[in-house]
Amino acid sequence: MDPPERSDESTEIPDCTSESAIPTTAIVDAIRHAPEPVVNTGYLAERFDVPLGAMYARLESLTDAGVLEHMEVRQRGHLWWQSLATELDEF
Repeated sequence: MDPPERSDESTEIPDCTSESAIPTTAIVDAIRHAPEPVVNTGYLAERFDVPLGAMYARLESLTDAGVLEHMEVRQRGHLWWQSLATELDEF
């Protein structure tokens, strides 16, 4: 059985079997199209249907690469947003 056809809309999230399979561009697009300019780990984990810890690891790697920035909030969670370089660039 063939998978269903996908539209080219940027708000559509690809199906992923693991967090490492999520393209960087898909994460950046999800943040760009989020209702707020910052998102938490849970928001993205839910959008991509991956475990919270796995999404955190992926977002940390993007932070280390300079794609995202983040802040820990009261030792309870993390907020993520695009780095200035990524926001200004057509990533």
